[in-house]
Amino acid sequence: MTTYEIRSHAAQLSELLGHVPHADMAVLGTTAPEPALLAHTDERARFLEVDQLRTGKGPSVEVATSQRAVLADLNQIRTYWPDFARRARELRLHSLLIVPLEPAFPAGALSLYAHRSHAFDDHDEDVVRRSLPDLVLG
Repeated sequence: MTTYEIRSHAAQLSELLGHVPHADMAVLGTTAPEPALLAHTDERARFLEVDQLRTGKGPSVEVATSQRAVLADLNQIRTYWPDFARRARELRLHSLLIVPLEPAFPAGALSLYAHRSHAFDDHDEDVVRRSLPDLVLG
């Protein structure tokens, strides 16, 4: 798996966090042509993404594959991805919003994580989706 950071993406991820009030960290990854971490705002988010890309299991990988967003709290997803939920809980992360990066990166996902439960809603997903063209196309 490739791990590198595209600096412009990292700066844009940090800016995006300012537009999604309860987001504490963000990470950008892709599963193809090979699993790769593109940018992150926090080492905890990086850890969660790398682990998912390494194992091929978790909500980011699922979103990259299915191209359907996931907006949930850990208690809602723990039966689908128990290892991910355990790791996220250990990092004191309780909410996630993961959006596909299509069409720029058809196998990519943008993941936002929050320390509090019920941190994200449909409005946050809309904000993230509107921000994607600038984020992935630079």
